[in-house]
Amino acid sequence: MPELKLKADILLPQHEKILKYSGSHPSRVLKIIPTLVKDTFKIRSTNFYEDSIKWDTSADPIAFYGAWRGVDSKDARTSLWVNVKVQGEQEDKSKKGEVTIWISGTLVTDLPYTNILEKMISRSYSYLFYAEHRRRYIAEAKRLFEIFEGEIRKQLEMMGG
Repeated sequence: MPELKLKADILLPQHEKILKYSGSHPSRVLKIIPTLVKDTFKIRSTNFYEDSIKWDTSADPIAFYGAWRGVDSKDARTSLWVNVKVQGEQEDKSKKGEVTIWISGTLVTDLPYTNILEKMISRSYSYLFYAEHRRRYIAEAKRLFEIFEGEIRKQLEMMGG
């Protein structure tokens, strides 16, 4: 069944938020991020995906990478997608290193239709009636992303905004 798909980038005007951390034990983000995503965005484990965790221990410093996605269904039509990627390196002996964290989010609304008349009705409905719901979902998601960023900064004892 075809569908009208509306997407909104939550972190506009930026596409993604980038955090950089230098200090002690940066690889701990691999443990911190999944819990923070699930707790902050109220995502159940069944809707949370660990796409990739990689370690390169062949040299010093040790390189690491992680990528996660989570989806929070707002209603029957709309879902919030949260994406987090981390990449960094850490010295084997001193545990000092650095990590970069990329955070992005998208609000996706699917409006299915079976014929051209339903497509026109779906489009009209989305602009006339459903737009206010989407604006509220976007505002709430922005607030959650700010909380999420604040929690990462707090956990890593990062300064500034």
